[in-house]
Amino acid sequence: MTRLVPLGLVLILVVGLADCGAVFVGFVSNPGVVPSSISGTITIVFLGFSADSNGTVVNVTQVTLVHLGAANTMGFCGDQRTLFPINQSLKIEFINGTLCSTLVSVAFL
Repeated sequence: MTRLVPLGLVLILVVGLADCGAVFVGFVSNPGVVPSSISGTITIVFLGFSADSNGTVVNVTQVTLVHLGAANTMGFCGDQRTLFPINQSLKIEFINGTLCSTLVSVAFL
């Protein structure tokens, strides 16, 4: 019972401060879970690498796709070069990452 009194007091204080704009309560979702997609014709593919602030090095496959005259370059984790033949039209689904994106699927168009 004594535990509920301080909890209730904190709740009243937070609600009171929120009315003054002194408290911000927010929600952050994980947008990296929802797959994104991109499509186009493969024009450039090469294997590079990326390093984080701790010095951890990750292989990254850099892929450039052209769609309606616009070029987009993406970096996918690991050596994925065999999945991206030059001059092929593809639709790529992926999950965005910090150093590189994770492939979900690659489909020929």
